[in-house]
Amino acid sequence: MFAVLNKCIIFANEIKTQRVMNYTTRTINRNFKIKIYGLGLNKLVGVAGFREVVGDDTLCNRLLDRAFNCLDDKQVCKLRRGIKITFYYC
Repeated sequence: MFAVLNKCIIFANEIKTQRVMNYTTRTINRNFKIKIYGLGLNKLVGVAGFREVVGDDTLCNRLLDRAFNCLDDKQVCKLRRGIKITFYYC
């Protein structure tokens, strides 16, 4: 038996939260090239690599909101752990 409540799926006393993004991977990959550099990293990544490096979906959504609202050709986001994420508009 299961029930769906507030984006959580409940399976017999076990709660699994779903990872929710505001934008689809198709939309993100269509609009941006994402480059991650710092701490020995220097590579282009897709949405899965971006989510893996950042690690938090709310932070991913906030960075993507900044990128979509930017009017320039690129948006640079710096994390405190020394990682820079650059969104290049395509």
